[in-house]
Amino acid sequence: KQMETLGERYVRIKEERAQNPPPQEPSYNMFSDIKAMLAGSELVYAFATLRIKAMEKDLEKEHLIGISPGNKEERQKILSEGIKDKITIENIVEFIEANLKTLEDDKAINPDNILIDVLLDMSMIKNAYIAKFDAKNSGHAFVYGIYVNHDRKRISLSFRGTSATRDWLANASVLKSELDPSASLVKLGFDENKKIYVHGGFKAYLMGDRKKAENIDTGKYKDIKDELVELYTSGECDGYELIVTGHSLGGALSTLMAFNLASSSKIRKILGNKPVVNISFASPYVGGKVFSEAFKILEKAGRIQHIRVSNETDVVPVGIIAPNYMHVGINLHLDPVKDVILVYQGKRSFNSQFSPFQNAANHSLDEYDTRFRKAKDQIESMTINDIYSNSSITKDFAE
Repeated sequence: KQMETLGERYVRIKEERAQNPPPQEPSYNMFSDIKAMLAGSELVYAFATLRIKAMEKDLEKEHLIGISPGNKEERQKILSEGIKDKITIENIVEFIEANLKTLEDDKAINPDNILIDVLLDMSMIKNAYIAKFDAKNSGHAFVYGIYVNHDRKRISLSFRGTSATRDWLANASVLKSELDPSASLVKLGFDENKKIYVHGGFKAYLMGDRKKAENIDTGKYKDIKDELVELYTSGECDGYELIVTGHSLGGALSTLMAFNLASSSKIRKILGNKPVVNISFASPYVGGKVFSEAFKILEKAGRIQHIRVSNETDVVPVGIIAPNYMHVGINLHLDPVKDVILVYQGKRSFNSQFSPFQNAANHSLDEYDTRFRKAKDQIESMTINDIYSNSSITKDFAE
């Protein structure tokens, strides 16, 4: 039997949904929050992939994302500058739908059903847009998008990473780099004489403090922070929550970014009593023991909440062997044959997650989405606030 193409699969599932519409889900629980961030992470992958391909050839309905016909040099210039003007989610979805055939060649996207689910879910959103899409590094791992969802009163910042386990393990750098504590963090009680060490490569990308890698533009933190501040101070997004997300390397970047935003007195003033929320998928370690201590101070002060989603037998979250590296936040661990595990930080060894028979697909967003949806009944009644208020889960956090 001939395998379905991505486009054929999309049409079939769309028709099945039309005949049997999925039940309406509550919009304010942990399941809906994580599902939305899975969608944002997948959208970054697909959109960035199409923008790379658009540098080489004309795509369908390019006008929907602000691309005009032109020679190769002009197209590359426009595409490399990223998105600075609003593009509605409705237009993004229609553009990706029109180019599913182009995405069939991408081995990381074609086999996945998550993209189809994301497109069908997002087609129901009418009042949302991409405010910024940084594509300068679209040929590499680091790309980010900022989304505004007026229906949900939410701003989302999503980092793209890499979906291939072997790529992450081959390219990871475990060199530590020192992160200066903010005055706001010190005011909360952090000992300024302590040294906060984090993954040097992640810090270089966000903060621009190390010699930058070839073709990688570093120092994104200030640009992103300024863009977020502009959205909030425009009056358009008053009272909106802020969620930072990402998968794999993007997950690690999301955690370091959320930590820095939560440490900022300016962001604190804008968000008021709302925390910066970080939902990461398949994230490797970000920092050491003191980073964990500083993160916990922000959690206790209500400045940050972090749900770190991991899959059983995905080695990337435990793949860096370095002294004192620790995970932060609350770990939602997904096992295909057991109940979900919710635990503060989550301490798993490399050996416990490694298997010579393991499938690299366990690291993919599609597998995370599949396991997460199976766990719906176990977590749909919870909110992230509920989790942080549950002393049986956060007993280590309270210490």
